[in-house]
Amino acid sequence: MQPHTRSALPPLFAYLAAVLVGGALLAPSLFDLGQWAQGWLSDSAMRDWGTVKWLLSEIERAHFTRYFNRAVLVLAIAFLWPLLKAIRLDRSVLPTFAPAASGFKEGLAGFILASGLLFGLGLLFIQIGIYTLKPDAAWLKLSAHLTAAFGAGIVEELFFRGALLGILLRTMKPKTAFFWCTFIFAIVHFLRPPGDWQLADADVRWHSGFAVLMRLFSGFGDLRIFLAEFLTLAAVGAMLAFTRLCTGRLWLPIGLHAGWVFGLKYFTALTITSEALNRGETLPWIGSNLKIGLAPFATVLFTGFVASLLFRAPQTSAINNR
Repeated sequence: MQPHTRSALPPLFAYLAAVLVGGALLAPSLFDLGQWAQGWLSDSAMRDWGTVKWLLSEIERAHFTRYFNRAVLVLAIAFLWPLLKAIRLDRSVLPTFAPAASGFKEGLAGFILASGLLFGLGLLFIQIGIYTLKPDAAWLKLSAHLTAAFGAGIVEELFFRGALLGILLRTMKPKTAFFWCTFIFAIVHFLRPPGDWQLADADVRWHSGFAVLMRLFSGFGDLRIFLAEFLTLAAVGAMLAFTRLCTGRLWLPIGLHAGWVFGLKYFTALTITSEALNRGETLPWIGSNLKIGLAPFATVLFTGFVASLLFRAPQTSAINNR
């Protein structure tokens, strides 16, 4: 099929810009709403109800950056329908899921491969003293990590390697579509405020969302952070797109994605970072978690390469077709 002349990139970038700028404008209003709700619920007869107590505790712990994140999420959902109309999304852009039996095999193998190699890298870091195991490490608490892993794997793969890559493949050559899908995935996951930065509640103004927005891009100003994290995210996106094109299905990318998320969350829950790591002395090779650093970058590339060899479809990979 020849690519359509109308590119899907302009509406996609317009969507991302509208979500970020709109989130910056909406966040202060959500923050004010949260503060009002906290005061009203604290003074109401419902304050001792279980659900209300939980809600109050969540509001008390929420910094302004959390309201910014929720504002972005609300607008991402609200603007999704206009985006889908603009890019003319239909079922034809999504790869097939059938047959389910072999698909589950691909997904499970991808999960075991990705989580196993990533956790193995973490164990190596423990051996060299970069991380230490917690004395009370909860080895058997797996359910929350598995739920988060497969939730992220299914939802994000349906969007990025399903809908997004499918749309891009209809409007441009496979290699170009592969690049833009990888780049958009890495950018979306890289844009976040530094973990140690917060805006004081008393300093929140109508324009405070733009302060957060500026912080989102701060990682590009530090070469070590860029090398350590953005390249790893790009490698993840590239391997997921590559295995999607190699197999023609989403099962293997879902399994790999879930495996990497599970390995990251499970290892983080079991370990304590060293002082040298916290000071950034191990960058760009090893970061504060298993998704940051050139060592995780190399592990992700190796994992994706092995997975593509194991489950490559009989026909030639779509990325080389044009």
